[in-house]
Amino acid sequence: MSELDALLIRVGLRSQDDSPTTVFSQLVNLWRRLTNPRAVEATITITPNGIPVVVPRIELGDDQEDDQAEPELVRHDDALGLLDRVLDDVDLTVWVAFDRLDEAFQGFPRAEVPALRALFRTYLDLNAFPHVRLKLFVRKDLFARIIEGGFVNLTHINARKIEIVWDEDDLFDLLFRRIKENDGFLQDLALNGATAVQAFDAVFPDQVDQGERKPKTWNWMMTRIRDGNGVRPPRNLIDLVKKAQEEQLRREERTGTEYGRRPLVGSEALKKGLARLSTERVQDTLLAEAGEEAALWIERFRDGRAEHNEDTLAAALGPRDDLVEPVRILKDLGFLEPVGATYKVPMLYRAGLNITQGKAFAPQEAASDEDE
Repeated sequence: MSELDALLIRVGLRSQDDSPTTVFSQLVNLWRRLTNPRAVEATITITPNGIPVVVPRIELGDDQEDDQAEPELVRHDDALGLLDRVLDDVDLTVWVAFDRLDEAFQGFPRAEVPALRALFRTYLDLNAFPHVRLKLFVRKDLFARIIEGGFVNLTHINARKIEIVWDEDDLFDLLFRRIKENDGFLQDLALNGATAVQAFDAVFPDQVDQGERKPKTWNWMMTRIRDGNGVRPPRNLIDLVKKAQEEQLRREERTGTEYGRRPLVGSEALKKGLARLSTERVQDTLLAEAGEEAALWIERFRDGRAEHNEDTLAAALGPRDDLVEPVRILKDLGFLEPVGATYKVPMLYRAGLNITQGKAFAPQEAASDEDE
């Protein structure tokens, strides 16, 4: 501990107390000094052999700190090694969690993969310190992009990786658990002891759109909360149901319905809920993560049709010879989904961009998505 205390004093981070406000103030002040140098200069000399030698010099701090000693810079390996030994002495382990990494580089899609690859390498480097651990939460499709083209020591990452999978059964169980949280609701509808299927059938209709080729309501939900990479975040399901509930309540306020009528949430409420979800996800996920250039590409699909071939993609994105990069980026974003020789915009994003079913390259034909 005395060694750690001495190091904190040398680097100018020793606080008078252990309150979070004081500690973080010290860190912020150090960061401000490091990012706002008082003076920067470089000395250039020429060796007898004619080789230029550049010696940079950076003076940290500000004018108000002239009477303070310049903090000492310590190698991060030495500091982490000392921290690890101290934590070992007190039998503690520090976990630093990184979540929502898919949102960390909104507006800078080209910087995302290089930066996250560097974070993965840092994760591997910190394995040398057993009491200082990183925990990274990464979406499956983002993880695939990070390791695309190879990644050194990937086996060490895979050995520690735990994949959180949300399949249809998990999502169905999640929704049932949310319904079960309201004891009064279950009692009023005589659903105490009901199975997940019975509860679902009491709340939602059998089909949203009637017809032999139309999907059952649960399948309808699953196809409409997924993006082009097949990712179905639980948040999308919960938000869809909440928005459908709000739409149904608005309808009840206007027209009124017999109490206890089943299903509680009608088809129109689900459709309106989907439209609101789509608009929201276009704004807070798709365009927010796309970056300026990709956002412009996405906007070119607005008010169009859902299915595209190379000709219609070229009309929206540029010459056929230059389609590879834009299409790759839009696929990575989950906006375009390969379907055979064509691409489709997933239904999650259609209402939010006023995109209708059917083929953009054959607008005279009927929509081809009858069973969706």
